[in-house]
Amino acid sequence: MNFSQKLGLFILIVISVAYVYFSFFSNGDFHLSLPGNETTPPAEELTPIDGNETQQEKPVQKHEYKTVKIFVVDSSGNLHSLNRECDVNTEKSCFAFAIKELIKAPTNWEKSKGFISEIPAGTKILSVREGDDNIMIDLSSAFEGGGGTESTYTRIRQLIKTAKANTNLPVYLYINGHQADVIGGEGIMIKQPLTERSLDD
Repeated sequence: MNFSQKLGLFILIVISVAYVYFSFFSNGDFHLSLPGNETTPPAEELTPIDGNETQQEKPVQKHEYKTVKIFVVDSSGNLHSLNRECDVNTEKSCFAFAIKELIKAPTNWEKSKGFISEIPAGTKILSVREGDDNIMIDLSSAFEGGGGTESTYTRIRQLIKTAKANTNLPVYLYINGHQADVIGGEGIMIKQPLTERSLDD
């Protein structure tokens, strides 16, 4: 065995001893990389190639509901209350929501049960202004039109009872921006703010 062979054998022995020592006796911090023996880093140590980070999930918003009441006319011609659920997370005002539901009411299912509304279909809400001391409901002039005296009385009572069921503040009715002290061609007088006695003579 010539010198080169002896040197090569000696180097091989040194490498083998070092490999055995670090594999079995070291604390694992040393890794000897030999050709063909590469290891893959743990998954948590890998860095995404595109640099994208996992997006945090947005918390699901819980919806809170408040029950409001609206008034329609039942099959006997009497006022009858219906409940509506106001989503306080999406509606700015549950009072305004109640007035909006009153103008739209009744639903097809409620109609099938004999409920109607004397509020004309063309009535629009121009505004609902809520202050610290009072509330003003401004409706379009369609609220006054058609149906005769009895129908006009009934629609005003629908509005009054709906308003008073959903707030303790004084409520005033306006038509096209003007306080409605007289309603309809029949000249029905209304005492303001709206109360159960607003239509009393």
